[in-house]
Amino acid sequence: MKAELGHRQRPGPAGDIREWEIEGKLFKLSASLGQELQDQIVGVIARHLDMFAWSSTDMPGIIPDFLCHMLTMDNRVRPIVQRMRKFNEERRLIIKTET
Repeated sequence: MKAELGHRQRPGPAGDIREWEIEGKLFKLSASLGQELQDQIVGVIARHLDMFAWSSTDMPGIIPDFLCHMLTMDNRVRPIVQRMRKFNEERRLIIKTET
């Protein structure tokens, strides 16, 4: 099985993806979203098109070395799920408020 992990393809998006284009800007949404929700999201993006960074040139003053990162991952290593942490009620409320 270890030999297989090195050749396994990375998982793709779950479900079908629908591409949208507004004023030459291309973006993708999950087709599993309801049509009404898709229309709402497209409406928000259309109204705020200038607020999104479509390329690094849309972010003047940000050094590309700062915003680019790499995660070194070995495809042969099996991912490990961390155990769920339990917090007392007071701490859960603080976490919920902050997030």
